[in-house]
Amino acid sequence: MSGGPLLPSSFSPDGSGNIYPAFYVPATNTNTAGALEGVGVVASLGADSYAVLQFNMPETIPSGTLKLRILAMADATSGTAKLTIKDGATSAGSNIGAATLNSETQLSQAWATADILVENKITLTTSPTANQILTVLATFNATGWTLAAVSVWQFSIVWE
Repeated sequence: MSGGPLLPSSFSPDGSGNIYPAFYVPATNTNTAGALEGVGVVASLGADSYAVLQFNMPETIPSGTLKLRILAMADATSGTAKLTIKDGATSAGSNIGAATLNSETQLSQAWATADILVENKITLTTSPTANQILTVLATFNATGWTLAAVSVWQFSIVWE
C-alpha cells in the first residue's frame, strides 16, 4: 500500500531573507488557477540558506518506501539549483532540536523551460513510526547554484 502526500505541518525559514513563504504564478496563467505555494528562494542565491519542515506522521504508517517529493517552478530557461536534504524523526516527549538527522544525496535541478512544474523524489533514510514528527532540513546550496530567477519549492512526503 502506498500513501501520501503529506504536506508539512510547519515551515520555518532560516531568517536570512533568501528563503520565505511564497506563491509562484506562471507567466502563462490562462485558467487563473496556476499558483503553486511553497518555499520561495531568491534569484542567484549567494549563501547557503535552509528551511526546516515538520511533517506529522499518521497513526498508521503506509507500506512502501518513504520519499520526499519536491515540486518546483521558476521563470527560467537555464540555470541549476542545488539542494541538500537531512531528515530525522522525533517522538513526543523528546527534544526535536536534538534529533539525529540523516544526510541524503544532493539534488541538482536544471531548468530548461520556464513555468514548467519540475518534480524530484528523494528516498529518505529515516523510518518514522506512528505519530512521530519527521523533520526535514532543506538546505539550498549556493555553491553550484546558477539559477538566476526566483523559484518556489513545494515539499511533501509520499510512500511508494
